[in-house]
Amino acid sequence: MKIAVLVAPAVHPVSGRPCAGEADLAALALAQRLSSQVDVWYAGAADDAALADYLARGADNIHSLSLSPGSDVLAALCSVLQGVDMVLCGARAGGGDGSGLLPYQLAEQLGRALLPDVLDLSKSDQQWQALQALPKGVRRTLAAKLPLVASVHARAASAVGWSYARLQQGKIQRKAATGAALPQVVLEPARRARALVAASKVSGHARMQGAIAGGEGKSAGIVVKQGDSVEKAQVVLDYLRQHQLVDF
Repeated sequence: MKIAVLVAPAVHPVSGRPCAGEADLAALALAQRLSSQVDVWYAGAADDAALADYLARGADNIHSLSLSPGSDVLAALCSVLQGVDMVLCGARAGGGDGSGLLPYQLAEQLGRALLPDVLDLSKSDQQWQALQALPKGVRRTLAAKLPLVASVHARAASAVGWSYARLQQGKIQRKAATGAALPQVVLEPARRARALVAASKVSGHARMQGAIAGGEGKSAGIVVKQGDSVEKAQVVLDYLRQHQLVDF
């Protein structure tokens, strides 16, 4: 099974220097666990120093498609990924104006299923099952047949540590490519926020009284101020019986 991993240098939050993206490293570690035939691809205008982190963190070779700055990488990637069984990439690029749409656009152009935010992949019968990460720690299982595209969550797998020996042994193979021009960005002035206005002009106390005291079209309520605790409890019990909340 041939697996291609797409990478894009991120920007370090402290130094501002290019570095390997966490989601890309997780995709690389997951791919190396699934197959021994893993190709790493990059499309863009980054130099060798920006891609060096991927060599030091486990990539043997990086196939770099040299494009002019501001070019759309979708067409260049589709042309080289036609015969690949599985394409893995990070859910979102860690640098630049990344929108996170590349995995979806790539799957649409290649005519393949997309498994988003993958934490783990395993083969079951003729399908591949993916454990998907959802908000608030929720997990879900998805399934698809090869060939497929998967965007990998940053916590999917732990990449190997940085190694100077791997950095020296790895190679970056550059190839000229042609990318389409990105659509022009149109900037518009921001609209002024509109203040929220209450539906009714009456005070908050009056609205609260209307909610609990009842009226036309509303469920009537009773405010009990007089009587002892037994009489007040009887009023509550009558209310529960009226609305069939108790059966005694």
